[in-house]
Amino acid sequence: MQDQLDQLNPQQRAAVEATEGPVLVVAGAGSGKTKVITTRIMYLIHKGISPYQILAMTFTNKAAQEMRERIERAVGKDARDLTITTFHSFCAMFLRREINYLDRDSNFVIYDTSDQTSCLKRVIRNMDLEEKNYPAQRLRSRISYLKNAGDLGGELNNPVEQQIYKNYQDELLAQNALDFDDLLHLTCQILERWSEVQQRYRHRFEYIMVDEYQDTNQIQSKLINLLLNEQHNLCVVGDEDQSIYGWRGADITNILHFDTFYRGTQVFKLEQNYRSTQSILDYANAVINLNKLRKPKKLWTESGEGLPIIINDEYTATNEAETIIQQIRSLNRNDKLPFNHFAILFRSNALSRLLEETARRYRVPYQLIGGLKFYDRKEIKDLLSYMRIVVNPRDWTSFVRALGVPSRGIGAKSQDKLYVYFEEGSNIPDLMDRAIKDKALSGKGFKGLQVFNELYRDMVTWSQNETPSNWLKKLVDRLEYKEYLEKLDTTTVDSRLDNLQELMASMVEQEAKGVETLSQFMDFSALVSDQDDLNPDEPRVNMMTVHAAKGLEFDTVFVMGLEDGVFPNQRALDDNPNSIEEERRLFYVAVTRAKQRLFLSYARSRQTFGKIVRNHKSRFLLPPKVSAEVPAAAVKSTGPSPWGDKQTQQQRLTAQMERLGIDTGKIKRSLAGGDESGPSLEPGDRVEHASFGQGTVSVVMGQGAQRKVSVHFPGKGIRTLLVAKAGLKKI
Repeated sequence: MQDQLDQLNPQQRAAVEATEGPVLVVAGAGSGKTKVITTRIMYLIHKGISPYQILAMTFTNKAAQEMRERIERAVGKDARDLTITTFHSFCAMFLRREINYLDRDSNFVIYDTSDQTSCLKRVIRNMDLEEKNYPAQRLRSRISYLKNAGDLGGELNNPVEQQIYKNYQDELLAQNALDFDDLLHLTCQILERWSEVQQRYRHRFEYIMVDEYQDTNQIQSKLINLLLNEQHNLCVVGDEDQSIYGWRGADITNILHFDTFYRGTQVFKLEQNYRSTQSILDYANAVINLNKLRKPKKLWTESGEGLPIIINDEYTATNEAETIIQQIRSLNRNDKLPFNHFAILFRSNALSRLLEETARRYRVPYQLIGGLKFYDRKEIKDLLSYMRIVVNPRDWTSFVRALGVPSRGIGAKSQDKLYVYFEEGSNIPDLMDRAIKDKALSGKGFKGLQVFNELYRDMVTWSQNETPSNWLKKLVDRLEYKEYLEKLDTTTVDSRLDNLQELMASMVEQEAKGVETLSQFMDFSALVSDQDDLNPDEPRVNMMTVHAAKGLEFDTVFVMGLEDGVFPNQRALDDNPNSIEEERRLFYVAVTRAKQRLFLSYARSRQTFGKIVRNHKSRFLLPPKVSAEVPAAAVKSTGPSPWGDKQTQQQRLTAQMERLGIDTGKIKRSLAGGDESGPSLEPGDRVEHASFGQGTVSVVMGQGAQRKVSVHFPGKGIRTLLVAKAGLKKI
């Protein structure tokens, strides 16, 4: 244990050794908070505290797994009895054991956002309402916000929406389903109403730790307080400067007022950064100091100044994407930096399209994180719907999906006939038996229901005798699902089959970790996050939103789209000052993901909803009031240039020629050479024209008297000129 303690700086060690009573660790970005939490757990075990009595809560499976692995390496078997989990996973485990107190079945299913939306659409349709007037997606977000704010019975905008909310909750109850937010609320309900349950868990968890406390909402804060015994051995770790989830109910005051809420709180501030260079930290400090909802702190490092921050001023979003990809190619080729050491961050996924197109054009491998999640893909949801109805025979939403894959001739009207039986209280196997007996369906639909009913009985039997992965294999074979995918769309079949193999591999992997039943695997698949889709070892550039990048770090980071209205987004500009502060915290998170190199870029024009929009650069880029705090050498601005600098342009041309099989050596000689037909010009050179004024050379083509150049003249666009006759003057 002494070796572990000796690896900590004085502030980290003080936080680790303060084990009794409430403790607040304000941990700046890259200050080693995970190391503090894991060492603190090891220290508690070293002091004789039973691992069974320690609870650590965080927000992602990735973070929980990282903590557990670190501790297992240090303490061995003792780590098995630790509870290190996410909030939602903890509540799912709790409710599997305790939900009977609410007279509900423990074989409930957890609905993800798409399931919730489907359920809401059915509710809206059953109420004879037009979904265009009551968009299910918007209502789902609003309901989730109310629940996260701690208000399970909160009111929506009008009586009709309020009735939709009520009917939605009734529909979840009928289907024995919970959404993510219900997991937290029902757990709190049980702990509040039944003191014997509360005392049992308070006795079990003598020491509680919470990571990323700045991201907790009111219901999560309430849950922690319900679990906390009279000793108040609660340690929370977080950073208000990284609170970026206010839009989904996170409450920054939980961390700002922690020491007021819990008397006698010991506060420790971690400001030494082990991730970034001082140039990056100076920039981050200068930006975040403009916020008012924070406690003073200043990150510093012993790593040295490092490379300057590069700010790219681009004419268009296309130029911006081109420059970013070319800079990555240059660093990959010249500095031998692997592709997975790069991250491109943006405010919203809509900005990824140009980047993806450009990366594909130059054959730069990439992975998009936080787009369509693995478990949201059609083929995965198809097969999981079968799994769900076996575990929970009241899951109507999954039943309808499974009925239609592959098609069995049971359309919307036939489904409505079956739904009558469901409304009368029949579960899925009973309603099928009754509908078949009553011949409620006819023709192809009747035969399809008979076949499905037989399959359902077999699936239940398999679930009792087979591992989850074997169960899936039997289902895929029985459905002839691979053949179904081939008929569905030949252009996507390979990727879909790859996803099918990945699902099988995921099941086998989880079985190795102790998952034995379909129910356990369902909980795992329902609670994965965007970051769980990230494979850090894949040699691919990482593209993601800043929200998805939270908690990650990369050698080289590009933050793009830094224009007012984009980042910060327009909603924040139209809203109250707190929204701008959260956007600034989001930018701070983006900047502090970088270890060695940081590139910031904006485009003067960008196509939005089919229109060309001209933007001002983001107010987060070197605000004038604080720019004096950042050394001049720490920031380097480039541009504007339509194609990047000379080196980038030459690399771009070389790549194009190589793909066409043209002798690039000859092209380079052509670019470098001058002749009697005009001045020697290269991409990036500045020139002057009698009519167009000064401009920048972007492309050089041809030789001798036929040599042409494309020149960007500010305010006059790009002009292609014959060098011999244009009268260009090199400046």
